[in-house]
Amino acid sequence: MSRLQRLGWALAVWLIGACVGEDPNTTPLPALPPVVSAAAPSLPPGPIAPTRRVTLALTGEVRGELEPCGCPTLPFGGFPRRERLLNSLRDEGAPLVQLDAGDALLRGLATSKAGEREERGALILELMGAVGVDVMAPGASDLQAVGLAGLKAAEARGLRLSSATWLDEATGAPVFPAAVVVERDGLKLGVVGLSAPPREGAGVVAAPDTVVAAKAALATLPEGLDLVVALGNLPEVEAKRVLSEVPGLSMGLFTQGDSFDEPRQQGGVGWVEVAPRGRYVSVARLRLGSTAGHGVEVGASTAWAEVVGLNARRARLDPGEARDQLDARISALEAALAEESAGRNVAAVESRPLGSDLDGPASVSAAIDRYKGVRVSQAKALVDEAPPHSAGYATSGECVRCHSLQFARWTYTPHAKAVASLSRRGEQQNPECVGCHTTGYAEPGGFAETTPSNLRTWGGVQCEACHGPLQGHPRVAEAAPKPVTEATCLGCHDAANSPNFDYTSYLRQVICPADPKPDDNGGGGAP
Repeated sequence: MSRLQRLGWALAVWLIGACVGEDPNTTPLPALPPVVSAAAPSLPPGPIAPTRRVTLALTGEVRGELEPCGCPTLPFGGFPRRERLLNSLRDEGAPLVQLDAGDALLRGLATSKAGEREERGALILELMGAVGVDVMAPGASDLQAVGLAGLKAAEARGLRLSSATWLDEATGAPVFPAAVVVERDGLKLGVVGLSAPPREGAGVVAAPDTVVAAKAALATLPEGLDLVVALGNLPEVEAKRVLSEVPGLSMGLFTQGDSFDEPRQQGGVGWVEVAPRGRYVSVARLRLGSTAGHGVEVGASTAWAEVVGLNARRARLDPGEARDQLDARISALEAALAEESAGRNVAAVESRPLGSDLDGPASVSAAIDRYKGVRVSQAKALVDEAPPHSAGYATSGECVRCHSLQFARWTYTPHAKAVASLSRRGEQQNPECVGCHTTGYAEPGGFAETTPSNLRTWGGVQCEACHGPLQGHPRVAEAAPKPVTEATCLGCHDAANSPNFDYTSYLRQVICPADPKPDDNGGGGAP
């Protein structure tokens, strides 16, 4: 019986019982189908060890995202939702270890102002500590965001960093521990951090050979560990080398590679990648029946995946609901697993979206709100920094005097409705969003107070959002319109907020019509 057939059979049984309203205490348990793996075990059994369970929560490539952004099709993510998911995983009872594969801090150079990059990076490091990240393997972009001093400061505050592949430029020693041990409820997990090569000038250099560095790091770990994982953000070709050539690893946990796909095996080692932007958490629930040196098989045991699913279903039942039938099924599957998983380490892996079902109170929200308050104060200071004789923002109310044809065309574009899209989501006061949905926010000569009046005046992606501040145009020499280039658009249409952006097709939707000739009816000369 195939995996899909078995899952379909199980789903049908439960749906039928739910639809006809049968009492699970009186309805006899249907005969269980034979418990067989979805695929032949990818590894021969190893040494048999006592059964242990652990849940790994993997994040990576958060790329500076604090909260879910409403711009993409799927507005998932955010630290408050992550905190609530992690709490629910802890409630399942198995030891929970949270790992971050790096590239977490840098939001994007196009959307970063002076100083904001470091502040955002420091906040995310603080939030990672608050939600309980056990180990982070820093990435090259993290170094770019806060520098080595910023990462060291986070380490001093208690966030554990590991990198076997970053060496001090002067001494050649690792700048962070090459490998660390996490202990949780009697279980011991070894973590080897593997960071991508840093950019030049950071005071950090890459190890001469990734595999050699990984082997040396593994040798520093103590005996008697339950699991050993490689964690990091290596290029995919290097990740493959490590998993194929470094004996003693149980799993490889990495950021998204060139061929991001379902969990897979590489060199007898389970390989899991995490989706970017912090919008999903990769959750691996492990059943360990062998030693740490024996690889973890991902997706090989249908019985274990079914136990995981049934336990999750059981946890969602109200206290008064009957559990007899679920318990009987789980017991039967567990009995089969005792034989099937002897000498094997197996994992059931899923990507959990951080969706609106996880909204609610979270302790990290206070720190994010404080950060937003700082951003608002910074916006006010920047608005007042306009140097003498520089052009400020006139708003489209001035532009329409000479460019009525362009204004009329603009009113039918998505740019004109940008503030309305914020209002529908209740984010019109969010400084994380306002800058790309208005004109002149936090810019010299622009605005900072997101009052209803200001949002009416400055709302939408107006002419000056693309052409620059034009107060006094055409009389003031400094108020000359800038040409629109792809770089202009990428300030807001970056990979995080506009993943499907295509410059040519998007430009067609908002391009201004040419000005009429002077002897035609209509507006005046083109800017």
